[in-house]
Amino acid sequence: MTEQQSTSRGSTGTAITTLRRGGGVVPGAVLSGPLRAVALQWLDPGQGAEITAEGTEHALYVTGGDGQAAAPGTEVPLAEGTALALPLGTATILTAGSEGLEYFHAVLAVPAAALEGEHHDRHH
Repeated sequence: MTEQQSTSRGSTGTAITTLRRGGGVVPGAVLSGPLRAVALQWLDPGQGAEITAEGTEHALYVTGGDGQAAAPGTEVPLAEGTALALPLGTATILTAGSEGLEYFHAVLAVPAAALEGEHHDRHH
């Protein structure tokens, strides 16, 4: 569903969206801060999703179900109420458990200076 179909605007310029019905939202049309996208995501039992923080950062909050997050050298169990932050240059693989996994996913822009630093670190 597109943003226009899922988002309505009040007279104050406020955007109101039902994430459970409308999928994601691109807040850049309303907000001037770093938030670039928000969505409620669902993984079926056993399904996985890789989230990579290249050029953006990510914040995840588990809203239902269970599963795990895996990154090199670590695995973390996921349950309702668990939050994950993926800073620039990191990645994780989410895998849904027997109940499936529902999570709120926010994508944040990274300041240009931080992106330049990451590029410099990778090439030196």
